[in-house]
Amino acid sequence: MQKRKVKKKYYGKSEYSYTVYSLNIPKEFHELLLPFLKKDLRVGVQQDRGLLVITLGFRDTKHAE
Repeated sequence: MQKRKVKKKYYGKSEYSYTVYSLNIPKEFHELLLPFLKKDLRVGVQQDRGLLVITLGFRDTKHAE
């Protein structure tokens, strides 16, 4: 897991910064991820007994706003 700070300037005067977290997926799982690329996903994250559980699923586009 990686953490980085992103800074953006608006109109050359004010600066906005925020933190971005990213997770590298090992190559052995790349084939499993292919169906999810460029799709609208539903993401769930929770902590359970010392584990970080990340759930990805396809978003229901029938009821999208």
